[in-house]
Amino acid sequence: PDLTVVIPEAGGQTCGEIRQSTAGHVNGDGICNAIQSVERQCCPGPADLCVFCKGGIPDLTVVIPEAGGQTCGEIKQSSASFITGDETCNIIQSVERKCCMHMASNLADDLSLRIQMASNFDHGIDCASHNADWSLCYSQLFVFEYAGNEAYTDNNFAIYFSSIHRLLHVDHPDFEHGHVVGDLTYIKPTASFKGFEPSSEIILPVVFEYWSVQESDKMPRFFVVDSRDDSTAVIPNTDTEDLHDFVIPYTSSMKTEGDNNVPMTAENRYTRNEKLSEGFETDTSTRIIPTPFRVDISETAQSFGIVGVSLINADLLGKLQSGAEELVSTITMKTASDRDHVLILTIGTLPNDIAGTESYTMEITAEGTTITASHEEGLFYGVMSFLGLLDTSSSRSTMPVKEMTIYDKPRFDYRGHQIDSARNFRTKESVMQTIDAMALYKLNNLHFGLSNDEGWRLEIPGMEELTTVGSRRCFDLSEETCILTQLGSGPDASDEPQFYSVADFVEILKYAAARNVKVAPEFNMPGHARAAVVSMEARAKKKRDNSYRLMDPEDETELLTVQFYDRSSIINPCLDSSVRFVVKLVDEVVKMYAEAQVDMDVWQFGGDEAKNILLGAGYSAYDLPKELPFSKSPACIKKMQEDPTISIDTDAANYWALKVNQILAQKGIREMMAWEDGLNGMMKEEFEIAEVTVNFWSTLFWGGTDVLVEASKTGFGVIMANPDYLYFDFPYEVHPEERGYYWGTRENSVAKVFSFAPENLPQNAETSVDRDGNAMNITTPVWPAPVIKGMQGQTWSETVRTEAQHQEMTYPRVLAVAERAWHRGSWELDWTPTQNYHGTTNHVPKDQLATDFKGFNTVLGCREVRKIWQRLGIAYRVPPPGAIIEGGILIANTELPCTRIQYSLDRGVNWSEYFTPVDVGVGKYVSLKSLSADGGLESRVVNIDQEECLSCQGVCESNPLMPFSSPQICSSDTLSDDVEVTFPILANSVPTSSPTASKVPIPEGDRCTFCEFGIPDLTVLPPKAGGQTCGDVKETSVSHINGDELCDIIQSVESICCPEPAPPCTFCLGGIPDLALQPPIAGGKTCGQVRQQAAAYSNGDPLCNTIQSEESTCCPSEPADHCTFCEEGIPDLTVVIPEAGGQTCGEIRQSTAGHVNGDGICNAIQSVERQCCPGPADLCVFCKGGIPDLTV
Repeated sequence: PDLTVVIPEAGGQTCGEIRQSTAGHVNGDGICNAIQSVERQCCPGPADLCVFCKGGIPDLTVVIPEAGGQTCGEIKQSSASFITGDETCNIIQSVERKCCMHMASNLADDLSLRIQMASNFDHGIDCASHNADWSLCYSQLFVFEYAGNEAYTDNNFAIYFSSIHRLLHVDHPDFEHGHVVGDLTYIKPTASFKGFEPSSEIILPVVFEYWSVQESDKMPRFFVVDSRDDSTAVIPNTDTEDLHDFVIPYTSSMKTEGDNNVPMTAENRYTRNEKLSEGFETDTSTRIIPTPFRVDISETAQSFGIVGVSLINADLLGKLQSGAEELVSTITMKTASDRDHVLILTIGTLPNDIAGTESYTMEITAEGTTITASHEEGLFYGVMSFLGLLDTSSSRSTMPVKEMTIYDKPRFDYRGHQIDSARNFRTKESVMQTIDAMALYKLNNLHFGLSNDEGWRLEIPGMEELTTVGSRRCFDLSEETCILTQLGSGPDASDEPQFYSVADFVEILKYAAARNVKVAPEFNMPGHARAAVVSMEARAKKKRDNSYRLMDPEDETELLTVQFYDRSSIINPCLDSSVRFVVKLVDEVVKMYAEAQVDMDVWQFGGDEAKNILLGAGYSAYDLPKELPFSKSPACIKKMQEDPTISIDTDAANYWALKVNQILAQKGIREMMAWEDGLNGMMKEEFEIAEVTVNFWSTLFWGGTDVLVEASKTGFGVIMANPDYLYFDFPYEVHPEERGYYWGTRENSVAKVFSFAPENLPQNAETSVDRDGNAMNITTPVWPAPVIKGMQGQTWSETVRTEAQHQEMTYPRVLAVAERAWHRGSWELDWTPTQNYHGTTNHVPKDQLATDFKGFNTVLGCREVRKIWQRLGIAYRVPPPGAIIEGGILIANTELPCTRIQYSLDRGVNWSEYFTPVDVGVGKYVSLKSLSADGGLESRVVNIDQEECLSCQGVCESNPLMPFSSPQICSSDTLSDDVEVTFPILANSVPTSSPTASKVPIPEGDRCTFCEFGIPDLTVLPPKAGGQTCGDVKETSVSHINGDELCDIIQSVESICCPEPAPPCTFCLGGIPDLALQPPIAGGKTCGQVRQQAAAYSNGDPLCNTIQSEESTCCPSEPADHCTFCEEGIPDLTVVIPEAGGQTCGEIRQSTAGHVNGDGICNAIQSVERQCCPGPADLCVFCKGGIPDLTV
């Protein structure tokens, strides 16, 4: 014991004082239990001490700047004073990797990885044999390149990585795979693994569940773990956010054979853009995002210019004054002396048709603008609308404004946006930036995701482990210092705190309140709660404190959640400690709102996906654990026995929702929100709290309309959060390089979000397609129109790891949500029972929709995205351009008006500005990209009309000769989904059962012919085949037919691979060559290597002449001393010699021909002579001279 240590939770007593207090108490009484709960802090055992450089080799002289300039030696010394798991130890261990070279680095530093997509279907794999859901699986190749100069033969390693799809099979005898938890997966060598040879590669055919059509399915930061010292090291080329550093560009976007989605190429993007941009509005001076309820502009209205804006009667804004003034300053960037245009704020009565808390009128004249509202919220939004009219990018000295009168009110009271800070952390500054954008575009509710399986993000006093463990992700299988790494975060915890302190959260609440944004914190439960569960398990283990434990230690239920977690992902609702946890959590969060002087009105419960997916129909045929959650929990079994009306195992979320609801009601919180499936089967009357609201997230094509009708019968409020229209973690367009998940739809473009009709869900079947690109057929149910409380966009963050990615995925789509939430379009139809909508019906006035979108899109591109980029610093997504080439003329366009386009004719080395159609020549490879108006933001590069690969080091996405094309130069924008690309594998690299070996047979008479005449040299590397040999090219030919474009490309290298028969270059026709000799002018080559070269040439050509000039040195005419083998002894020619590559002694003896005693090859042959040809003296002697009793 260290009796001087102070224990804060013991009222600041020292361990010495605590030890004295044991007198008078006995083991087991309450006081003794409390005393013993701090035992480990006072009396650490050897196993508890803070470990630094375990098993690694520390360089104690290295200086660590972030440690105040201390050396690693000084840091190591200080570790002895702390115990594992405390905050100081965590800080010490955070620099471990910089101080200590570990064994894992020995392999990882010499490894690189390439991942190549093979096929989603038609791959010949029996997916059902691997227990794949609905028998769906896809194949890929993992190519590990080892660059070491020496063989790596240790097999004490495993390679861990994040996989959002279950790894089902590794088709290689030297490797096996396993699943840890969530997406954490590994492959490791089997006993047959012989190691990595110097400068070699190992190709692993792998099989995953479902399908893969987005490159972002592959997560970065694969890492090696060495079991000898438990060290970790990231494979360098995967430590990146540029996925093309290790993912070969996908060449197909087809998910299944029935996938009818149209992949975006430069050509069809051009056609789509042409439709969207036809008739673009050029005057943006009178349109605001979101569109006001009514705008009156007289025929005599004048335009005028202003420099800045000043607020008169700003105090009428009340609590919103500071937010309004700060946004005015941010957007106009003017000082008080430059603010020439006044906004006069007044409180008054509004016309009946717009009356409401957030409504306003605004009369704009050159002399000044008057904003009238009945409440401060209306005044605030009047100011935001005026800022919305300003073109802050104008090159003129003033900003143009036009005289008009606006009458405005919101469509929905709830207009929201969701941030998922749990999966991947968003900084406090990023959240505030989002709140600014929400305020500008009149979004008033921030749904703030603060907990999930992958992270807990809010400091909770008294439950510190939620952040000391639950906010950190690293590779710690015990999960005492962190939760296990997920979502490509790698083995090491971030150096920066990944949570909001109490002070941070209070600051966010104040900032939001000043901008009329209400913050609804989400602490997801009972499912998606692993970060909390594991944190409380760490607390129980470290402090022996079960007060807030969330998992029944005796529960043996086996299950698999939707994101591949076990029962540690779901809070056990039967434990009293689980109830105490929620009470403590609510108390502490309520205190934070009180400190911020903000009403704690809403609590987001979560409630979704607390289930075992193995109970689903897709797994019904397999022998897998099909247990209901908590079905083996003694605590739950006891509770259900005590109250037979409770069915916790089937309705865990419902049971827990009522428990949490009771706590919220006791704490005075008036509204509880939840994801719709968390309250399935429940009614409003069951809840004690005043208001219950569900976030509706069923997709339209999966029966969403019927689910919406059922939700409307419950009495709950409904917020539309539809994945197939409002999820911003989905791709913008159908293309493999777009980021995101796609289980609900293959694209959520700005136009699609804009066209969403939230109050008439069936209408959307006429204006969009389902997940597979097929028309939907939806009939409106015979039921009154569901009452919609509001709508919100969601930026889930599983694939969104960085701030730049978050901004790109959210903006500008969130502005389309703001438009629909505030303003109902004239083209939106009323809910009409029995009305049918289909892709071919024409109920929706699409001309009105098109006109409305063009106006919105013009303002978006020419004014608003510039504003959020230049004034708020939000790096929005710049869409890639569309383009066609007609007769050598390049014609390009863009989805977003006022966006620049550039093109390149030399693969991006030099770029030219595109203004009008330009002559680029026929057959040229053209690259294009879009840019923001100021050039500060760029789209991804797309390519068009590539007829040949030129001399690009074998790089060309449409060339079937190059399955491993370089991702740094060529884009996969030119997709050829109807062409199957082969993936040739070296014969000795993988087993013949490779999943990529199965092909759809082509009749032999139609097959692409290759080298029908001539003698193919399959080892030759044609210059245009991207590093493939003629053998690889020949293998590719069998998948194509004569006459198709790809066959023509293949046959173009025929003359190089298959020359007409010619007299071969002869070498040493007479004489016996000594293949180990090195002729003086052969550049260090041996005679054996020279003889091998001869086979590639014909007699008479200059290279053959050079080779034959060495004959006199290599091949003396005198008979040489032939390589002898087994001249004595008794050869057993059937014996197999492992070190000779598995050859038999007979095969080895045959190879002596052509070699002489003393050359290198002969020496190698003779080294196994004794194994093949033992003499009598070599035989194993037994009972020499004795008389054996063979019956013993």
